[in-house]
Amino acid sequence: MAITLFGAGASRAQDAQLSQYDAAAVLLNPALTGMFENSDFRVSSNLRSQWNSLASNFLTTAFAVDMSMDRQFGFGAYLNNYNMAGIMNNFQAGVTGAYNVSSGKNYTLSAGVNLGLIYKKVNDDKLVWDAQYDRDHFDSDLPSGELFQKMGRMMPDLGVGVAYRSTNRNKMINPFGNFALFHVTTPDESIFRNEKSDLPIRYSVNAGTYITVTEGVDIIPQGLYMRQGPDQQIQAGILGQVALMNGIYGVVGGASYRLNDAIIAQVGIKHGNNMYRFSYDVNVSPLRTYTNNNGAFEFSIVYFGTLSGRSRRMTSSAF
Repeated sequence: MAITLFGAGASRAQDAQLSQYDAAAVLLNPALTGMFENSDFRVSSNLRSQWNSLASNFLTTAFAVDMSMDRQFGFGAYLNNYNMAGIMNNFQAGVTGAYNVSSGKNYTLSAGVNLGLIYKKVNDDKLVWDAQYDRDHFDSDLPSGELFQKMGRMMPDLGVGVAYRSTNRNKMINPFGNFALFHVTTPDESIFRNEKSDLPIRYSVNAGTYITVTEGVDIIPQGLYMRQGPDQQIQAGILGQVALMNGIYGVVGGASYRLNDAIIAQVGIKHGNNMYRFSYDVNVSPLRTYTNNNGAFEFSIVYFGTLSGRSRRMTSSAF
């Protein structure tokens, strides 16, 4: 049998996560699809690489686009790939939609849904088997003695969410909060198919507030709680932006802490409606012994655009 990864014929892995979760709004909560002002569409792209000190790193890539229609309807699509050291790969793709029940007011209260597919695949060439050991020597050319007809599985996926956010720019404090459920149908993710293995529902709660300290200076304290099966994640931090040159440019910086895992520092720049951010996770968990204290780095790009080609100045943060 394989030394790692498998148990009782079922493969189990949690969803990939981003430290800059707020830079991937569509993936954070489907109810946030198209919920933005003064722009027609939004494009986000994310890249995360972690545990580079190991033989192979874990790489997460994400891409999403969503559109706003009269601030009442939102439509979007997403791609998300999680490559786990070349051994297992999780690919997700789907469409999202949201409806704002408070159109025309100084807040949005929206509900959303995502419909998609998950394709999970195991690369058996990367697995290590006991039959490939010749006494104390490992020889990858030796036959594993294992034969699997299928090493991949495609599953339907469904997620739902609700989201609230205050959008009154005449106020100093504008709170927001959202709640989402992912993998609502708990599809069977067993690769070997000899034992059922339900993918656990992932619960996600995100809340914070947008604070205008003074003109051109804004801060956003916020937190995220997620739970999937027996695993949970708690992350809290603060992000700030200082506008420069009449708001054409801006600098971004912040820090957060993921409980029992990492301290995250990030910086970024804003040019027009484009936001570029870089973050680095400083590992504080026992895993740092195996990673030589190396953490994870992330890049994100968020772009807001108009279909008409007319330039519109954003009045809300691109966070």
